[in-house]
Amino acid sequence: MVFKKIFALILVLALTAAVSLAAKDKAAKEDPEMLLSQMAQLSLKYQDYPQAISTYQKLLENYPKAKLAKDYTYYLALALERSNNFQTAAENYQRVVTDYKNAKSDIPGIDSLSLDGVGRCFNKNFKEYAAVINGQPMTKLELDAELEKVPSYYRPQFEGDAGRKKFLDQIIERKLLYAEAQKQGMMNNPETYQRIQDTEQNLLIRGLYDQEVVKKSQPSEKEIKDYYKKNIKEYQTPEQVRASQIVVDNYARAQMIAKELSSKKGLPFDTLVAKYSTAPNARSGGSLGLINKDQKPEPEAVLFKIAKGKYSKVIPTEARFAVVKLNKKEGKKLHLSWIVAGTEDEAKKIIAEIKASPDSFGAIAGKRSLDASKDQGGDLGLVAKDEVAPEIFKAATGLKAGKFTAKPVKYYAKYTIYRIDDKIKAGVKDFAQVQVQITGQLQKDRQQALYDGLLKRLKDEAKIEYFLDAPEADKTEGKPVENPEPATKQKKKAKPRK
Repeated sequence: MVFKKIFALILVLALTAAVSLAAKDKAAKEDPEMLLSQMAQLSLKYQDYPQAISTYQKLLENYPKAKLAKDYTYYLALALERSNNFQTAAENYQRVVTDYKNAKSDIPGIDSLSLDGVGRCFNKNFKEYAAVINGQPMTKLELDAELEKVPSYYRPQFEGDAGRKKFLDQIIERKLLYAEAQKQGMMNNPETYQRIQDTEQNLLIRGLYDQEVVKKSQPSEKEIKDYYKKNIKEYQTPEQVRASQIVVDNYARAQMIAKELSSKKGLPFDTLVAKYSTAPNARSGGSLGLINKDQKPEPEAVLFKIAKGKYSKVIPTEARFAVVKLNKKEGKKLHLSWIVAGTEDEAKKIIAEIKASPDSFGAIAGKRSLDASKDQGGDLGLVAKDEVAPEIFKAATGLKAGKFTAKPVKYYAKYTIYRIDDKIKAGVKDFAQVQVQITGQLQKDRQQALYDGLLKRLKDEAKIEYFLDAPEADKTEGKPVENPEPATKQKKKAKPRK
């Protein structure tokens, strides 16, 4: 731990010095590649091999055509070798003398040094066996290579000495089973042989598809940017808000909640949501998520007029239409019955039915009302002014006992208070945000075209003979065919490839 802290301090001081020098040197200041290279060199010098490996890999990824790419590859191999990752180290040493054969280098004798590195890594692994199965040695190099084939999400179970031994045992078991299958001549089994042929065919077709379709469909960065500029309207984003709500079915309660929110000593919004809201999202704090201004159905306009962190007034929602009957008055309370309809036209039809049979109010309520009170014939009992919608109480106040409203009374079943949690202005998504999306879209379109083209070329070059009758839809309709061949044998001649 002490060594790591000392090294970290040294690294920070060294990097600080490097940045200071870079500030004096305009070229270094404007060259992030140089700074990364300096950091990698310091990591290698002070034996922080994981950091050196990571930095050299980043250099090669970000600057694959850099003048010093050959040197970066050599130093990456050196760091890997010193981390005992001999398999990958040997591969990178090999790249130095193959992929960068004619590239320039600042390291004298780099090709010879790399070949020596390949030898060291090979000997290190080759001389250290992992196991010998029936006289056939399996080196650690081979074991490492097999382990690299395992998907990353399975590898943790093979970490450490115990995990590595478990993996080795699995390989040994497979080798023993394979040897026994050969011994018993399973290759001569027709069913087994056919399965091998099918698998081989699928693998080869997959390889061909990757080579001729997938790789060739990759668009260049310029093509991606050109598509982005040409179709910029597709990436415009509307004004958005992130909001939460409190929903109640009583106007007086909604006003009380609004008063709480406006008071400095009132309960916080989240507490009021949990205590009063009847909406399903009350359990999640009343969150409505992200709302687009142009989404369907259209959101409440007030949402886009409130400042971030502020509350709306009480917003009536879910309009209903009621036929209200006053049974009697008792002081300031009214004994009411009602029938609730979803539309004004439906309420008018109900009124017509009641007029035709005034004594059937309760029966009609039981059949037609949308309110739970229909089970009691629409009877609400004695209600105070703040216990029903203000429109209902006002309409009932003007009635005589035993009478009902001649016109539907419009009221609201729900009352909502919104809080604006965040506001996002309309704009355009950055290129970086949609680059992957555009790449995938262009690839998809191109892959289909490339695949169709590949099949067409192969069919044009091939000689295909059909011995089945063509489907009716493919036959020539109403046109005589000169010198037709027998239906049992139709030939398609190959076109010469240009």
